[in-house]
Amino acid sequence: MATAAVIFDQGRGTLAPLPEARAAIGKAALVWIDAEERTPEVEGLLQELKIHPLTVEDIFDTRTVPKVEDFGGYLFVLAHAVQVPEEGPERLRQAELDIVVGPGWVFTHHDARLKTAAQVREDLLRGQRPLDASRILHLLLDRLVDDAMPAMDAFDDAVDKLEKASLQRIPRRDTVAKVMGLRSALHRFRRTAVHQRELLLRLARGEFERIPREELPFFRDVHDHAVRISDLIDDARDLLGGVLEAHLSMVSNRLNEIMKVLTMIATVFLPISFIASVYGMNFQGMPELGWRWGYPAALAAMALTAAGLLLWFKRRGWMD
Repeated sequence: MATAAVIFDQGRGTLAPLPEARAAIGKAALVWIDAEERTPEVEGLLQELKIHPLTVEDIFDTRTVPKVEDFGGYLFVLAHAVQVPEEGPERLRQAELDIVVGPGWVFTHHDARLKTAAQVREDLLRGQRPLDASRILHLLLDRLVDDAMPAMDAFDDAVDKLEKASLQRIPRRDTVAKVMGLRSALHRFRRTAVHQRELLLRLARGEFERIPREELPFFRDVHDHAVRISDLIDDARDLLGGVLEAHLSMVSNRLNEIMKVLTMIATVFLPISFIASVYGMNFQGMPELGWRWGYPAALAAMALTAAGLLLWFKRRGWMD
């Protein structure tokens, strides 16, 4: 549905075509128009509502930072939603939701993949309660923040898996790449969450006349949830730092173990090679070359030397 319009009157919401909704603005108790595309009809509606050109630019252009602006005749809120695709949290997607709140009307714009507005609209159509524009703003922001929790859960699960992988005796080669990809996604998530938290704080403080004082507790509740998500993101980033350190430590320990084994092997074979090289010179003046038991004696000397070195390594604790 490219454009959906709802007319609220006497606590009941009714879907209506865009021309009928435009005609009802200022007559019905509340009109909510939700657009997914930039069409001539939508642009005509914004001109009719006297939306500032800068706001129109923000609505239809993608912005990376959430913000709120008061233009006197209306309140403009640019918020972001986060979505985790099937590929995993490393492919975190962000979607922009533009909300314009005026006297007796609300206009929203978003990408077709974002279902927040449709979900809130369905809930309102099923219920019967008095509404105003600020309440719809609250419901939309509340749903955005609540929908961020599954994304945070996906990050937590990914961090737990990486934490277990980092502690394996034989480290995996792709652990560092996965950690860095997850940290990059968390950084984008945190940047959105921090700015959105500040946006909600301004709304909860009552800085804007469009938000009635009796509605402020609801916005404070949404702000509390946003603060919690920001804290969870910071905790996940700290855990990822620990995972990376643990992985690098395991890699270093593994390398040390390999080098220790190779060093002990080289140390054991060093005197054996010396004995073999001495008796491999084949000089005529070497009396052992003519001895019947010379060859077994050389092998026995090599075996005793190796056994003595290994026993010494064991007593020193180098083979633990």
